[in-house]
Amino acid sequence: MENRDQVIEFIKDVKFAHLATLGTDNVPRARPLAAYTVYGDAVYFFTFKTTRKVAEIAAHPQAELVWTRFQDNAQVRMRGPVAVEDDAETKARFKADNPMVARMLPPGAEQLFTLLKLTPEVVEAVVGLKPYTQIAW
Repeated sequence: MENRDQVIEFIKDVKFAHLATLGTDNVPRARPLAAYTVYGDAVYFFTFKTTRKVAEIAAHPQAELVWTRFQDNAQVRMRGPVAVEDDAETKARFKADNPMVARMLPPGAEQLFTLLKLTPEVVEAVVGLKPYTQIAW
């Protein structure tokens, strides 16, 4: 992978990312994410308002997303600040683009939906067992 378009195609192909944050107890935490989308220069993903990651991101807004394809030891890493996205149009677009979100939200739980936005400051990629290459984002 050598450019942004190749990175975007890679993360579309790899169905799960892992989000790493620093917990409110200063212990690192990582968890898988299934619904994420690139809009413009940011990666958006959702969670429930009551999850630990919302409090962790409020306390320590830097995070990393990692996508891995084990068949060829390929990986993309994105680091940067994460913030809650409140724009109603972006939230509606994300839900339309990720129909699994509606299936995950129980009836009457719409208020729990929280859209998060990671703005990459560093994007690195690698295929095979060699050093990462920094990708212009």
